[in-house]
Amino acid sequence: MSAYWKLLPLVAAITLTACGGGGSSGGGVNADAGGGNVETPNGPGDGGEGDGDPDDGGGDETVGNPPAAVRFIVIGDSGSGSAGQYAVGQAIADVCDGKDEFVGDMAFAGCDLVVGLGDNIYESGVTSVDDPQFAEKFEKPFEPVQLPFYMVLGNHDNTAYVGGDGAGNARGEFQVDYTYFDGKLSNRWNMPDRYFLHSAGTTHTNPRPLVDFVALDSNPIAGGFGDPDIAYAYHTYGVDQRNWVVNTLAGSNAVFKIAMAHHPYLSNGTHGNAGNYDGVPSEILPVLAGERWKAFMEEAVCDQTDFFFAGHDHDLQVLEAVPECGRTEFVVSGAAGKTRSIDDPERNVARFQQGDVYGFFWMKATEADPATLAPARLCLDAYVVDPEAEGLGVISDGELTPAYTHCYDKQPMAGIAPGNDFSGLPLGEGALPLPLPDGFDADFTGPLKELRETLVSGFTQVGADLPEEQRQVFDQMIAGTDILFNALDAATAAILEGDSSEMSQSVQAVLAAAEQLQAIDTRSLPAPFDQLGSAFDALADGFGGDGSDAGDGSTVEDIAFIAGPLVALSRNLNNILDGIEEQVPAEVPVFAGLTSVLSTVSLGLANTLEQLVLLDTSATGEQLVGTVQQTLENLVNDVLWLNQIPGAEEYTTLPGDALSSGLLIVVREVTEQLDERLLSPLAPLLDLLSPVTDLLAGLLDGF
Repeated sequence: MSAYWKLLPLVAAITLTACGGGGSSGGGVNADAGGGNVETPNGPGDGGEGDGDPDDGGGDETVGNPPAAVRFIVIGDSGSGSAGQYAVGQAIADVCDGKDEFVGDMAFAGCDLVVGLGDNIYESGVTSVDDPQFAEKFEKPFEPVQLPFYMVLGNHDNTAYVGGDGAGNARGEFQVDYTYFDGKLSNRWNMPDRYFLHSAGTTHTNPRPLVDFVALDSNPIAGGFGDPDIAYAYHTYGVDQRNWVVNTLAGSNAVFKIAMAHHPYLSNGTHGNAGNYDGVPSEILPVLAGERWKAFMEEAVCDQTDFFFAGHDHDLQVLEAVPECGRTEFVVSGAAGKTRSIDDPERNVARFQQGDVYGFFWMKATEADPATLAPARLCLDAYVVDPEAEGLGVISDGELTPAYTHCYDKQPMAGIAPGNDFSGLPLGEGALPLPLPDGFDADFTGPLKELRETLVSGFTQVGADLPEEQRQVFDQMIAGTDILFNALDAATAAILEGDSSEMSQSVQAVLAAAEQLQAIDTRSLPAPFDQLGSAFDALADGFGGDGSDAGDGSTVEDIAFIAGPLVALSRNLNNILDGIEEQVPAEVPVFAGLTSVLSTVSLGLANTLEQLVLLDTSATGEQLVGTVQQTLENLVNDVLWLNQIPGAEEYTTLPGDALSSGLLIVVREVTEQLDERLLSPLAPLLDLLSPVTDLLAGLLDGF
């Protein structure tokens, strides 16, 4: 490549800036530039690198003005400040440079802008407009990318208790304010409001926007955890945003309408589809399961937009449209700062999906071409970034190497009727003000006795070498975990024996566990486990949210009041575990293992309670058995995982394969008992649930 050729992107960029056009990441372009086609004289006549782009080329002769195009990058879950994020930043710059195009005597920058899909600052967002994390987790890692970034908020950006709980939406306002902050290090950050419209590019024929990016704030709707600030409540903030989205999309005449938010509608990753997030029992906890976000999407976004972009799952996915959402196609891009495996690759039909990698998407939207009758089109390239590889995995032998390329022709609306589940009646929510029980039987044992004792013994052994102060915290956590396991044990006993007193023990054990865990001071633990105390506070605070009277609702609603805080605890603990990816203190393996077990028990108990409540005499009981069995098998996997945590090799006493083998034997025995029990009529199981409402009301007597 000649020196003249290398200088052309810079010449083009300078010219584009002067004309108000887009810019290349490598050319020092004004970060406020928009998209568009701008003529640049004296460009080469041999065309540019195509790499799957349908608009390559040009000849030696001067050609007419080509169709208008907007080229942009899609990233999500970026703000870790990790080496992986720095590698993604450089890779974006390299791809944008490689995508510079020349058509006749015209030059076009390879990228015009970047859209960011939330979780911009891990683990807990920022606490002021001049928080140094803006520099550490945005400005510096993305310094090679001199383009405007249009950002939306994620759950980690709105932290209240624990990084990622999404219950403190006021914290997200600092990221809006940073857009207008005179002291910011560049003009690249753009978040003019929590939800907003950004138009990019203008068509040549019948001038109108080429792309309307409709940026949404999914967190107060999809996050599930109630924010005490009424400004972000469902009936205020949520409905206002719904009305804005409907009116904005109805008033848009852009060629392509693209909605973007942090939480996905569909995903094959760990978090899963809206309405079934994180394995949450959706029948009794619809808000935590993302049912409200699903309703929002189907009422305001589905079929109204050509595409929906989301992050949240730390992977790359290109998913096909589904009938219930009309023509809308789906892209998940959440691998710009963290990585995670694809949880269920068969959950939704995927054109492309890859987990356990860093990466991003490059996209190009092009207007229809009357000369060739080519329709408007959006093309995308998926780029997988390897921080250790030459060329970062995106360049090989001087050529861009996308992992996947696909082009979509503009599609008409499918004409599906929007629902009104979101703007109609609110989904049920709230919390029961349950007191801590005096009658909790700490000596209760059920069919899981051997499993509980084996786990306690194993973790007691593994924590023996911890420093004294940390050992005390660890022992307290073991005690709290065992009490919560007591609740699962009692629920399992209730299934096997049909005894309502065991159901009472299960409920009381949940409350006793909350009391035990809330009393633990975790501030002395290494990060991120110093946040455990906040997670335990959130569990205890979850019993009593709206002050409703015990026993006023149905059995389903009463169980939801118990299960809701358990799900919140599980999700918060998983958010904390996410924080150990980059730095691994020596104490992390043992605390990570116990935290993982506690998370599994919490979610497993919530799901077991759901299955008990939903049981009917026509059911086979297979799903109930499967829920208990899956929880126990996950516990075994948690123990095995101890051997996989970075730094685990330093702990020769970690309970590994031998302990897991013993646990598996117990799991098989309990499952066989459940199978035998549920071969008999299910009516006794239903009978044991009838006292639940009275039980919950009775627990208030000592309040």
